[in-house]
Amino acid sequence: MKKYLILEDGTVFRGDSVGATSISTGELVVTNNIGGLEQTITDQTYNDQIIVFIAPLINTIGMNRDDYESIALSCKGVIFNSIPVNQMNASNPSSLAHFLEKRHLPGITNINVQRLAAHIKKHGSMKASIMDTDDEHAIDQIRALVIPRDRVKTVSTKQPYPNPNVGFKIAVIDLGLKFSILRQLSIRKCDSVILPYNTSAEDIMELDPDAVLFTSGPGDPHEIPETITTCQQLEGKIPIMGIGLGHLVVALANGAEIERMRYGHHGSNVPTLEIATENIEFSNHNHNYAVAHSNMARTNFFITYRCVNDNVIEGLRHRSDPTMTVQFQPEAAPGTHDALYVFDEFIEMINSFKQGKQL
Repeated sequence: MKKYLILEDGTVFRGDSVGATSISTGELVVTNNIGGLEQTITDQTYNDQIIVFIAPLINTIGMNRDDYESIALSCKGVIFNSIPVNQMNASNPSSLAHFLEKRHLPGITNINVQRLAAHIKKHGSMKASIMDTDDEHAIDQIRALVIPRDRVKTVSTKQPYPNPNVGFKIAVIDLGLKFSILRQLSIRKCDSVILPYNTSAEDIMELDPDAVLFTSGPGDPHEIPETITTCQQLEGKIPIMGIGLGHLVVALANGAEIERMRYGHHGSNVPTLEIATENIEFSNHNHNYAVAHSNMARTNFFITYRCVNDNVIEGLRHRSDPTMTVQFQPEAAPGTHDALYVFDEFIEMINSFKQGKQL
C-alpha cells in the first residue's frame, strides 16, 4: 500500500505504508539515530511529532520491549529510508510493523530520507501529514493545523507514584519522563517519587526530598508557567537538576531567555564540549529550543556545556545555589554512555549540600 508524506510547503514524498493505515499530522523532526528505535519512538519528547530516521537501514532484529521509554506512544508517525523485509510482517509479534499497528501509529518506508532531511535543513522545521493520497487540499489543512500547547500536560503523570529504593529521596517532576532516568536514579539507590508537572513547591517540600529533578519533555517551556514558578520557589532551598525541557525550565526560572532553533538537535551522537575539561563527548539530543546567549551575563549561571556544531548552550551551573542542568539526555537512551557521569555529579551535589547544612 502506498503512502504519502505531504509537507506544509507542498513538497510530497511517496513511499510504502508500514504499521497503522491511519492519517496523521505533526511537526517533522529528523534524527540520526541508527539504533535505539524503540527508545526513540517511545520517548515522550517526540509528542505530536513525525520522526524521520535518516539512517539508510534501521531495525534488523525487531522490537525489544525492555528498551521502551514509556508505556503509551505520543509521536504522530515514523519515516524510514528502508527497513528489512521481515520487519514489514505485521503477523510477527516482534516486528516493527506489528509494533506500529498495535499502537495505531502510521509509518512510511522506502522514502529518500536524505533528500527529505536536506529539504528540512534548508527550509527549517515544518508540519507534515502522512496520507493515503496526494491530496492538493491537504496542504491548506496542514498549514492551518495548530500544534497543541498542552503537550507536557498530555504526557505528564496525572497522579504521583513511587520508584522505591534506599538512598536519597528525589522528587522527580514529570515533564515527559523517560524510564531510563528512573533506571539511572535506581542504579544510584535513589528513592524517587514521580510527580505531575504542576505540583506546587509547597507540596514538593512536604515530601521532605533531598533534591528535585525536572525531567525532559516536549514543547516550549513557556507553556508551563506553573512549573517555572515552582522552580523559582525551590531555588536555593534544595538541590535542583534539570534535563532537556527541565534545563529550559530552570533557565527561565533564573532569568535566562529561551529561543526556538531553526533546525533543532535530534540524534544520539551530537558532539558536546564540557568547557571545564575541554572533553568532547557524544550525547543524545532532542530539542527545538535553546537558552539564548544574549543575556547569560545577567544571570547567575555559568555555561558548563556547549554543542561543538553550532555553539548552542547545552548545560548550566548556578554560581551559588545547588542547581545544575543539561540540555542533552545523559541517560543515553539511545546513545553512547559518555555522559552518564552527570547523574553522579548530581548525587555529589546533593551530598555537598547536605554536608553544608550540617556545618
